[in-house]
Amino acid sequence: MEPTGAERHGREARRVSSLARTNQTPYNFWLTQRIADLRFNDLRINVREAMNLQTEPIEEYKAPSEETAWSRVKKAFAPLGVIGVLIAKFFAKLKFVLLPLLKFLPILLKSGGTMLLMIWIYTRMWGWQFALGFVLLLLVHETGHLLVAKKFGLKVGAPVFIPFMGAFIALKEAPRNAWMEACVGIGGPILGSLGALVCNVLGELFAAPLFIALAWFGYFLNLFNLTPVGMLDGGRIVTALSRWLWLPGFALLLWFGWKYPNFIIWLIVLLSLPRIYSLFRKRTEEEQRYFEVTPTQRWTMSILYFGLIAILLFGMHVAQQDLNKYGVRSHGHGRDTIVQ
Repeated sequence: MEPTGAERHGREARRVSSLARTNQTPYNFWLTQRIADLRFNDLRINVREAMNLQTEPIEEYKAPSEETAWSRVKKAFAPLGVIGVLIAKFFAKLKFVLLPLLKFLPILLKSGGTMLLMIWIYTRMWGWQFALGFVLLLLVHETGHLLVAKKFGLKVGAPVFIPFMGAFIALKEAPRNAWMEACVGIGGPILGSLGALVCNVLGELFAAPLFIALAWFGYFLNLFNLTPVGMLDGGRIVTALSRWLWLPGFALLLWFGWKYPNFIIWLIVLLSLPRIYSLFRKRTEEEQRYFEVTPTQRWTMSILYFGLIAILLFGMHVAQQDLNKYGVRSHGHGRDTIVQ
């Protein structure tokens, strides 16, 4: 390490002092004077270095602080604070998933809740297997209406299930013409019939009379909905064919209610009266435009409508023959299938 200025002058002073003691000549005076100069320079250098040292920052001594109750609390809850921050960040990212789900929560409660209620009621009557399959067939039927309505850009509500009455979807926006109303009306029976056909095929493949019974009920319910009257799907479909078909449909419904007395049948009869009345009053110009259908549209809907009726009648016949092979009574209301 390089010597400081004080060290260099100290060495020089010692060397000159040694010469002064060994030389007894006039030169000694000069040496004495030289020693004095060196000592003065040493003093000046030492003072300057001391001043420089004092200008350097000196750390102040701090007495150790006593730990308070509040500091102990902060230390204890510090890990919880870190965990809270991590949880907050997690939920901040999760909100992009939760918020869309919360929007669908009312729909899930309305559709899922009424669906579970219907399954529970029918389970007490027919057992859970048949009840579950029956309600799922209703869901497939209503999904058909929903898909077609969405295809036309109509706003619709979620399916709602009502025990002993079936299910329905509420159109929040009315169809703009008879053709659109007929398409939405036939969408349910078409998809519902396919669902019943799937049950029939499963029953044949696995020799399961439960699925065949579900198929029979599915065929029957979709066929009943094709009755051309009032609030049923058939009443909406025939608006694209001829509204006068409501009259034979109304007569058929009256006969059915008389033959098989049922509160639901007579409720449908009463709800169909406004449409029957509209046949005998003069149409407004707007109503005339509503029922305008091209010949191609009319023929297309006629083939779909009457063809589906024929297919469902045939499906019921085949399913009934299969049930007879398994010893299931006609009009067993599903109970025979459950017992087996």
